[in-house]
Amino acid sequence: MKITTIIFDLGRVLVGYGWEAYLRKLVPEPAAYEAVERAVFKSPAWVEHDKGLLGREEEIMDFVAAAPEYEKEIRAVYENLGECTWSLDYAVPWIQELKEKGYRVYALSNWPEHIYQQRGDKLDLLELMDGYFLSFQEHLIKPDEKAFLRLMEKYGIEPGEAVFLDDTRANVLAAERLGIHGILFTSQQQAREELAKLGVQ
Repeated sequence: MKITTIIFDLGRVLVGYGWEAYLRKLVPEPAAYEAVERAVFKSPAWVEHDKGLLGREEEIMDFVAAAPEYEKEIRAVYENLGECTWSLDYAVPWIQELKEKGYRVYALSNWPEHIYQQRGDKLDLLELMDGYFLSFQEHLIKPDEKAFLRLMEKYGIEPGEAVFLDDTRANVLAAERLGIHGILFTSQQQAREELAKLGVQ
């Protein structure tokens, strides 16, 4: 079946994302860095917050509960989490290229509301797409298959005609279970090569 639809993850695919430099700037002391990293970025709460079900203070206290002795540092880190994202030069031209070739282009991303509010400018590329799913708006996160089904139902996407690109294997496998072609993203060049194997030029 011919591919007509490209579905992108955002973070580390179309939008740069990483916390290490940002965290090191705010919390340079090694022991404190590791504690705050575990309490915030590597905690189960981080993923759960992508559902957009909690308020600002509730989210902060979720993180603080894991390292209460670093509450001051955790609050400082939370204040400007948008600095963990940046634009990738290839993203907009790639979307435009696919659109010009007649492909339908969508985004399906776990994305927290507080980062969206702080750095929504990094997601201006969504306006170039045919539609998108952001977890905090839909209260669902990948790899829950309901997230994929919600996107497909909303935009009339045929799974056999779609390919999904994500940097997390569990998310790619979830898409494949629903009949969507999956590509585990490592770089734009690698993704282009994998897309070409599916007939996407």
